[in-house]
Amino acid sequence: MTALAQEARHSVVVLHQLIERIFNQPSGEDDSFHLLLSHFHPDFRMVTPQGKLLDFNQTEDLFRQLQGKREGMRIATSEHAVISQQKNEITIQYRELQMMNGQDQTRISLAILDCSTSIPRWRYLHETLVA
Repeated sequence: MTALAQEARHSVVVLHQLIERIFNQPSGEDDSFHLLLSHFHPDFRMVTPQGKLLDFNQTEDLFRQLQGKREGMRIATSEHAVISQQKNEITIQYRELQMMNGQDQTRISLAILDCSTSIPRWRYLHETLVA
């Protein structure tokens, strides 16, 4: 695995740790929200598991709405696989498991990360629920 691929994999893990923290704590407790947003490119786009297309601002609004609303949720990622690498851009696929109140939800996600900065910035994310 190349250094860039390792960086992308690490970014997947770190971003989901931040999302878990955001879901579990009320706003203003620390700088997690600002740190979370720093991982997204200004041109970020996301396709949700329900098929809705969100831009950076809509994604920020979504996380603000969910902040502190999923206490007890745990998130784990696995099966990280680099699909392609173009200079400083990595496309990575991974499996995400969300666990809350005894109910698990799994999704397979495909992300494109710009690794040209000190913190890889997410440019695109497409999530698909696993039946």
